[in-house]
Amino acid sequence: MKQPDLRVAISGFDGLDVPHPGAAVARALRDSWGEPIEIHALGYDPFMTGAWMEDAVSKLHTLPALTEGDGALLERLVGLSGRFGFDAFIPTLDLEVPIVARLAGRLESVGLKTLLPAPESIYATTKLRLPKFCHDHGLQAPRTIHVLDLEELTLHADQFGYPLFVKGTVAGATRVHNAAQARAEAEALHKKWGGGVLLQEALSGEEYNVAAIVGRDGEVRAITSIRKVGINEKGKGILCTVVDDPDIEKEALSILNKLNWRGPVELEFMRPAAANSPYLIEINCRFPSWILLSHWAGCNLPAIHLEEMLERPRTRLAKPKAGTTFVRDINETAVPLAQLDALARFGSCAGTARSPLVNRKSDPEGIRVAVSGISTLDVVNAGLGVARALRLAPGIGRLYGFGYGNFDSGLYRPELFDAGFRLAASDDAGVLLDRLRAIHAEHPFDVVIPCLDGEIPRFIEIANELESIGVRSLLPSNDAFEARSKSNLFASESRTSHGGFAIPATILVRSEKAVENAVRKLGFPVALKGPVSHAFPANSLDEARAAWAALRKKGCSEALVQEFIDGERFAVAAVCDEESNPISTLAIKKLRICDRGSTWSAVSVDQPALQASFCAYLSALEWVGPVEGEFIRDETSEQFYLIEVNPRFTAWISFSAHLGLNHPYAAARLAMGLPVEALPAVKDLVFMRSCEDAPINNTAVAAIATKGVIRHG
Repeated sequence: MKQPDLRVAISGFDGLDVPHPGAAVARALRDSWGEPIEIHALGYDPFMTGAWMEDAVSKLHTLPALTEGDGALLERLVGLSGRFGFDAFIPTLDLEVPIVARLAGRLESVGLKTLLPAPESIYATTKLRLPKFCHDHGLQAPRTIHVLDLEELTLHADQFGYPLFVKGTVAGATRVHNAAQARAEAEALHKKWGGGVLLQEALSGEEYNVAAIVGRDGEVRAITSIRKVGINEKGKGILCTVVDDPDIEKEALSILNKLNWRGPVELEFMRPAAANSPYLIEINCRFPSWILLSHWAGCNLPAIHLEEMLERPRTRLAKPKAGTTFVRDINETAVPLAQLDALARFGSCAGTARSPLVNRKSDPEGIRVAVSGISTLDVVNAGLGVARALRLAPGIGRLYGFGYGNFDSGLYRPELFDAGFRLAASDDAGVLLDRLRAIHAEHPFDVVIPCLDGEIPRFIEIANELESIGVRSLLPSNDAFEARSKSNLFASESRTSHGGFAIPATILVRSEKAVENAVRKLGFPVALKGPVSHAFPANSLDEARAAWAALRKKGCSEALVQEFIDGERFAVAAVCDEESNPISTLAIKKLRICDRGSTWSAVSVDQPALQASFCAYLSALEWVGPVEGEFIRDETSEQFYLIEVNPRFTAWISFSAHLGLNHPYAAARLAMGLPVEALPAVKDLVFMRSCEDAPINNTAVAAIATKGVIRHG
């Protein structure tokens, strides 16, 4: 095998559900560079999940915290470059780009090339300085003020008017609708980034982003513009398409000329409906996380950037293909614990090779399974993990994905599903039954596994009718389903010790006044939870009011105010047979979770008392099918508290397949009345999840929109 001619270091492989750009940059280079290339991932934490994906990078290295100063970072980069022979370094994080720009001359003196703007250009684009830059150059931009003293925040926010955006001085932005929300978000952002917060006018209109590469000579080498088609709750573009918009590009080029820019850049614009020209929202001194889209559009900006860094001959560039679209999805794997330990202890380790488990082709004689809950638009649905686990199992036939929206990401993953189907977003069980009958008539399946809390009652209602046409399921009764709901789980009569765990004190509320009374009774901190989903911590009365307002905005007419349990988070997943016997259980400790509480890294643990107590609880419920209990172990008393029971597979369930337990495989066999075959057990693995963009074929979108089906094979 030919040794790589080029070694490139890239940073920014973390970010969880708001991904850093490094993984996308690495993938764009790996998929397009015309000669052998070795990619090294640099990060400030061993849990840089994007770098741990299979075959993502050759090696991983840790860097000193930026708070240790320029000298510490320079020493580490020079040391790594000398040891591993780096040719180029691409930093992709807002905080590190200014530092690397200052160090660029010294890095190039040891052969480590960079291509970054001058420090003064970066300074002019920071969130605090950008309003002045826009004013000085007559650029249209939303009204923005910097509030350093949070005691003055409410006064300024009220004068500003609602809704408005509260932004961190480095990153983070939340749309708020009242003073309580503004104060709560400001305190959280100030705590994370320091320096107060920014209040910004909330414009309405279409959002555009422009990414560009500017060469050493100041010439704009390439540019790609996108429009955000789908935006999640954090305001991030999770469904974007390339556009050919001369007005947007002209504005971007004019701004870059004023900045005397070099290297990669992203400009964010908003075009209000009544405006003649776009408003500049932000300038980011790095690649955007969506940059892989430029590769699919035929204008690979990371590759062009690397050519400029290495001063290679310039090639003729194609115009990015308008209409090229991506949807944000996820990737998951299991990493040997020894590798993670090596990175933490020694600062360097090899990247993750391909797992010995490989996706199996559909067995013509195997169990045909349909899985719902296959979207990642706002939260990672469990159906994606179920499909991954089933693809690793023996004796599984064709897999079908059921989505409710045209852009549910799993519909476009041929490596997971043989075909995808759109179900009607209806609460009527009869509508669901008619659709499943129609699908089954053309594409027969043996087992259906629903993976969304809200749809499970409808599947329970039609389970007998489905069985009459040959479709089996493994589902709890309505009584069991309701007994584990939050309102019943946390009712006063249920708050008793269950041996291995307890239930936290909780008060049901239906008004802001009731929220105030509840927090006074329980004391701070507390958590406010919706009856089905959503949870917000609160450390003050203002934060509690803001949390109640946020839940109301999400359609919740009632909420649960719960004592806040601080400690490590655990979960127990189980599959129960028709007699409510737990066939298999798996306990994990969560190592990394996102703001919404979703698991992005975890390790399996032995907790026999906890698992036995949870199984006893399930038996008392007469539970049937998959289920997950979420727990927190109080850091002082070490008491486990049950905080949620999810009536379905958990989104991290693909991990069970890597460990040899494979809960979805067990559920499929149990549904068919077959014995569950033991698989070889594996230990000392760490679950890792990372965001990953997936291209969407416009023909496939049209097929799911008009015919309700996509066939992959």
